[in-house]
Amino acid sequence: MSTRLRPSPALIVAVLALLVAVGGSAYAMGTINGKSIKNHSVAGKKLKRDTLDGTQINESRLGTVPSAANAANAANADAVGGLTVRKVFYAPSTNATTPTPILQLGGLVLTATCASGGVEVTMTSTVDHAHLTSEMWNSAGFGNADGLHHSDFGPNSATHLDSLTDGNAWGETTFTYTRANGIIVTGELSFDSSNINVNQPGDGNIFDHAAKCLVSGFVTATTPAP
Repeated sequence: MSTRLRPSPALIVAVLALLVAVGGSAYAMGTINGKSIKNHSVAGKKLKRDTLDGTQINESRLGTVPSAANAANAANADAVGGLTVRKVFYAPSTNATTPTPILQLGGLVLTATCASGGVEVTMTSTVDHAHLTSEMWNSAGFGNADGLHHSDFGPNSATHLDSLTDGNAWGETTFTYTRANGIIVTGELSFDSSNINVNQPGDGNIFDHAAKCLVSGFVTATTPAP
């Protein structure tokens, strides 16, 4: 004769209590939301790595990383170590006889023209009693040195003394412009308005460019003033 075991009332109550507890926890876990969490109570280390992206973060409220701010300032600035640095570039595709200012800095003004394929870069000063020197390597004599020296350079100086190209087809020139107040402007320019000469290999078209004339270089000055 077999005997069937019956669970005791205490065991039944214990099992039911366990089921309620587990079910309640599952229910609670399934209903946790933002309102259930106290503000500023979850530490960043509780978040799983690499799980946040632009959909969860308002980028407009983020500050600028210090190094990025410095990089932005460097990209936008034209001053390095207290010196103002300017790029000079002139490249008309056709003859341009109207003088075009290509630089104005510290009292020095550079103007370029491209007449009949010949480039001309002239210098003028907006103030009296400045000092100007330059040295040029040019097409005359296949790269001979040339230059000019102007000890009293001003608005009324004779223009033939102010040419940086001096009628040459191509060349490179460096110059220094100095004022009595301590402002110094220095620069280096390359210029070209020539075509390749088959009788003189390597002469002309030194940049292999498509422009009618080309002037390219940079200028530095001890003043931020234009």
